[in-house]
Parts: sequence; C-alpha cells; structure tokens
Amino acid sequence: MRIFKDLELVEQLGSGIPRILEHYGKESFNFSDNFLRMTFMAKETAVEEGGQVGGQKGGAIGGVTGGVIDAIDALTKRQKEVVKLIAANPSITYNEIAEALSINESAVGKHITAIKNKGVLIRQGGTQGYWEIKLPKN
Repeated sequence: MRIFKDLELVEQLGSGIPRILEHYGKESFNFSDNFLRMTFMAKETAVEEGGQVGGQKGGAIGGVTGGVIDAIDALTKRQKEVVKLIAANPSITYNEIAEALSINESAVGKHITAIKNKGVLIRQGGTQGYWEIKLPKN
C-alpha cells in the first residue's frame, strides 16, 4: 500500500472506509463469513418536465429491435451489442460505446467500420449527426 502513497496515487492511506461512511453510512456494508459486500445507492435526481422519455424510448427500442438485431447473422456478438447501443441512442459517441462495453475507442471504430461495411449502419450528418440502422426486411 505504501507504494501507492509514494507514487501519489492515493490522498491518504486508510482514508477509504471513513470517507465511504461519511457519504453512505454503515448500511452500505454487508459482512458475511467469506467476504465484504459494499452497496452504494445512487442519489435521486430530479426529472425535468416530460418525465422519463429516454427510459421509455430506450426500453421500447431495445425490446422491439433487440430481437431483430440478434437475428442478423452477418454480425458478431459484439457488433450486435454495438448496434443495440446505437438503437437505444442514435447520437451515441464512440467514447460512450467504449465505456458501455468496457473496450477502447479504437475497437469501437473497428466494429463500427465492419458493421457499416455489412450495410447495417449509416452515419447521417457527420460528426454532429446520428446513426441510422438498416434492419433487414423479413
């Protein structure tokens, strides 16, 4: 642990648990015989007028097109995951896809290039535009 302090990668040794307790309380910790589980609850945020449009739209798109996307044999499993993210948010960035899939942006770029080459994805409006998905007709 000392090496992290020497490399200035931590503020202060042993400060993590007190800082967690300060913000989340003791109910965040669950002790069992073999492990410690920490649960951090997200704080509520105010929803602007109009409600949860993104959640409803994303859920509906994911549910309806998710099965269609899974049926596209030309795409790999990871490419299908990329297309599903794009279906849920046509304005999604490479960085947001990379974070969602825990991969780097260059890998996202390779997947998107392959998906575009297979005729499933088209970019409309350049860098400030959006993605258009061309689903196969049944």
